Amino acid sequence: MNIWYEIIPVDTLFFRGAEAMEAGQLSCEALFPPPVSVLEGALRTAYLRQQKVPFAEYNAGNCSDSIVNQIGKSGEKAPFSVVAILFRKTGVDYIPCPANWFVAEAGKGSCSQKETKSFAGLKIHLAELKSFASEKLKFTTSVSGSKLPIAVAKKDLTPLAGYWMKRDLLTKRPDTLAKDDILAGRALYDMEPRTGIALDEKRRVIQGKLYSTGHLRLRPNVSIIIAIDRHIGLAATGIVSLGGEKRMCGYTAIAVAELPSLAAFTYMALAPVELTESLLPLITCASRPLVLAGWDLHTGFHKPTTSWLPAGSVFSSNINNLCVPLPN
Repeated sequence: MNIWYEIIPVDTLFFRGAEAMEAGQLSCEALFPPPVSVLEGALRTAYLRQQKVPFAEYNAGNCSDSIVNQIGKSGEKAPFSVVAILFRKTGVDYIPCPANWFVAEAGKGSCSQKETKSFAGLKIHLAELKSFASEKLKFTTSVSGSKLPIAVAKKDLTPLAGYWMKRDLLTKRPDTLAKDDILAGRALYDMEPRTGIALDEKRRVIQGKLYSTGHLRLRPNVSIIIAIDRHIGLAATGIVSLGGEKRMCGYTAIAVAELPSLAAFTYMALAPVELTESLLPLITCASRPLVLAGWDLHTGFHKPTTSWLPAGSVFSSNINNLCVPLPN
């Protein structure tokens, strides 16, 4: 059974990939959903604080077996997994749109994720294996050796990957979309540019080095909902430090209806998934991978870079039993 938490930030949040932060250059926008390792690390740290265990002691391996059983050893993978990262807006849960969903709009072959327009009245087109179309195309095989899914429509298609949809659409895909069925990220949060200063190893200001970052601020009546696959001993309510600059957030354990688990032809990840070679043949449809790194608190050095598929990626099987079935 999944354990659900609602997270409400006190201020902005800052998540980023592995891109360099160069002095004097504008950075990219904040990354969302964040890497699952960020959420796992935040929950582990919150648990240590509640147990009054100094991080230095945990990092050195000087803690009880009961603590290790709950959150794992420092420097090792967490014994729990982040299953889902959602938004809740005025009591309605929004999940990532599947990467194989498209809508047809005349003269709108691409659409900015910043737009908050409505897709009401439009029909969803699925990217599927269509033999009649494949025969007319020269290249229909991906680098993984799998056949490429194809969406066919009389108008230009706009991908819904990166958008957010009402959770109810997960159990029954509508013939046509209603108002607020699909939301762009900008309907859920605003992006705020921030300017900071560079520090040396003694945390002194480095003259002439300014950098800019993009922060995410949730809109009114919007919160973040996450699920992990088992209880780790966290208190029902508490405080968690999340993302870059360790921004403070309040969290509360909440009751959420369980995700569907029926057999299906395709499955979608509700959280980013690490891209491995063994996963390649199982990908049905996905946006481009993100390269992530970060700082390893255990070793005091940078983490090795890894590639991740965004939330909303679609697979031919329920990888790691962490995906949800999509309606046919």
